[in-house]
Amino acid sequence: MVDADYHLDGNHLSNRNLDSAVELADVSKYGASGSGSSGSSSHTHEVQEPFAGAHNAKKYKVEWHEPEHGVLNDPLISDITGWLKHKKQSTRSEWARYSWLDILGIFFPIVNWTRKYSIKQNLLTDLIAGISVGAMVVPQGMSYAKLAGLPNVYGLYGAFVPVMIYAALGSSPQLAVGPVAVTSLLLGSGLKDTITSPVQADPNNPANPAAQMEYNMAAIQVALLAGSLYTAVGLLKLGWITNFLSHSVICGFMTGASVIIALSQVKYIFGYSQYVIPATKTVKAVTVTFPRHDPIQEQLRDLLGHQWRPYFHWREFIMGGTFIVILIAMKHIGRKWPKYLGFFRAIGPITVAVLGIAITNIWHLECPTSDKNKVCAHTIRVVGVIPKGLPHATVSWWNPPGGIPRVGKKFSYAIIICLIDLLESISIAKALALKNRYEIRPTQELRGLGVANLFGAAFNCYTTTGSFSRSAIMDASGAKSQVAGITSAIVVMFVLLFLTPVFKNMPQNVQGAIVIAAVISLFNYSEWFFLWKVNKFDWLVFNAAWLGVMFAGVEKGLAIAIGLSVLIVLYKTGFPHLAVLGRLPGTTVYRNVNQYPEAEGIDGMLLVRIDSPIYFANVAPIRNALMKFQKRAEIQLSARARKLLYIVVDLSPVTDIDASAVHFLMEWVRNLRANNIQPVFANPCRQVVRLFEAASLPKIIGEEFISVRIHDAVTYCQELMAEGQDAYTRIEVISEGKETAEDHRREAHKLAGQTYIGPPV
Repeated sequence: MVDADYHLDGNHLSNRNLDSAVELADVSKYGASGSGSSGSSSHTHEVQEPFAGAHNAKKYKVEWHEPEHGVLNDPLISDITGWLKHKKQSTRSEWARYSWLDILGIFFPIVNWTRKYSIKQNLLTDLIAGISVGAMVVPQGMSYAKLAGLPNVYGLYGAFVPVMIYAALGSSPQLAVGPVAVTSLLLGSGLKDTITSPVQADPNNPANPAAQMEYNMAAIQVALLAGSLYTAVGLLKLGWITNFLSHSVICGFMTGASVIIALSQVKYIFGYSQYVIPATKTVKAVTVTFPRHDPIQEQLRDLLGHQWRPYFHWREFIMGGTFIVILIAMKHIGRKWPKYLGFFRAIGPITVAVLGIAITNIWHLECPTSDKNKVCAHTIRVVGVIPKGLPHATVSWWNPPGGIPRVGKKFSYAIIICLIDLLESISIAKALALKNRYEIRPTQELRGLGVANLFGAAFNCYTTTGSFSRSAIMDASGAKSQVAGITSAIVVMFVLLFLTPVFKNMPQNVQGAIVIAAVISLFNYSEWFFLWKVNKFDWLVFNAAWLGVMFAGVEKGLAIAIGLSVLIVLYKTGFPHLAVLGRLPGTTVYRNVNQYPEAEGIDGMLLVRIDSPIYFANVAPIRNALMKFQKRAEIQLSARARKLLYIVVDLSPVTDIDASAVHFLMEWVRNLRANNIQPVFANPCRQVVRLFEAASLPKIIGEEFISVRIHDAVTYCQELMAEGQDAYTRIEVISEGKETAEDHRREAHKLAGQTYIGPPV
């Protein structure tokens, strides 16, 4: 008894031959997989000792049980039911080992890490990291909120509520959650299309409060939709959808977005805000605000055009430019001497914020933002009043006015934001886990971020996700757990309760400088050169992404990049690689003759490897490639007065085939037979063998011409050629004696459109 399914009679086999016989029986018999049952019929198949030579070959009887016909006896159904039973038993035994706290910790990771938390070793570093991130996120969050077209206080709300929720549900100890630049840009560029009111130039002091309220409600609704998508992706384990956003797409998008974000803040550095067209006898005074654009050409037209040039403020330019230099310098110092001065990166934003507030208050440079029509020619435009107190509930905002069409637009933006944020957060979390040698649970990460956004949408927060810069600060500061995240949230809560009046006179150019300095690191120019060296396709996608975002806008640019990436995927799968193989001298190894010029062809044979699954989309290219290889081989052999007798196809990379592929292979086999060429299949996987058997392909090609290894197939064909036998002399009676080799040849000629004149002489 070799296996539960097979019985070998005859002389004892060596280990090598025993394995070969069983493998051959598994690959080349009609239906040998599956277990024998009491109701099955028994069949005996005579198997020659594999490739031992034609004259001294020993023969053995391989017996297997063929299950009775019926759905329940199908091998695939048996495998599925067996797997389900095994999964059920293993799941029960696995859950039996957990206590109720362990089970609770699966859904709330805070339960696990608080049980193991060492106050003595970790508390101090976590507090330092949390205070550092809190000091960074206060001015940064307010700046990102303004980039999104929202009041500054929304950035503080987003750095408070979602952070507390993620600390309980997230699995990454160092991931800093909160407002980020790219999400803010996406909201700022897209939300205007979902509302009926005009977008306000100054969200903190809107000329039309009702219009700003509609905009704020739209942001909360997008956060609700994005949080729902996050949670659904986590619960359904659909994180694989981010695979369609390749590395080159994300890098290109981030690079283009960094340029758009930086240019959108230059107006604060130049001091552009608004100007007033004086009233005449017939026309009232008109206030013109600086427009908001995404495409780079439109931004440059307004920034450098003659319309706004007279309103350039040199004081704001000097102050904002100086703050940019300070921020970049502090970031550089923190990176160069991380051990002693690493905290410089974290305190950079709060430093320039304090400097700006101090300068404005000492010299009384603030421009009163309460006067909407005032043009501050000799002063500095400041943030204005920031509401004091914790966020209020906004669940009542979830019901969108305007009906389904408006929901559709918001949902489309929520999908884009969810995809970008999802990939950004998971990539940051994985990078931190790799650096600190621990594992994260991507599914739990998605659930944590989703629930954090849902709670944020319930308490006046727009969409939040993991931040590159703040996560790096948290990691560099030595954070060991989400106690650091909770600490940063407490810092923000303290600011909301007591310190918001302090930021009333913070210059708007400070916010612009903070955003510009933050997004400079997103401009990944080095990746452009790397992709050019490594992969031209990815380089093309990278260029399409960043140029599309800059010149066509955020949504169109991202759509162009994703579309091009999907087209490249379809191209690579629709036009798979095929290789002509040769044998390396003195070995039984077969390799691509283009990569290994020393590989030798086999006389009378063509060896081909198909390097992808075969399905309807790539059948035609594979057929064309096989025909091209066949013609080339026939020309080369005819030059030596030889004929092409065998085409050996290595199927080891072919993991699956569909019905179109089966039809193609059957037609291809018959056409080759009509031209006195025998096809041979080597190393098909179990799934492919099952499909072959279902289509009766082994009966058509001949079971002996389906081999376990390519070398076995080559050796067998060489022995046949050495005996002077061509492919036709090996065709035996098939289909239970009802169809002969002669019938087969006649059908093959008919399919090939040729006249059959009889068997070869």
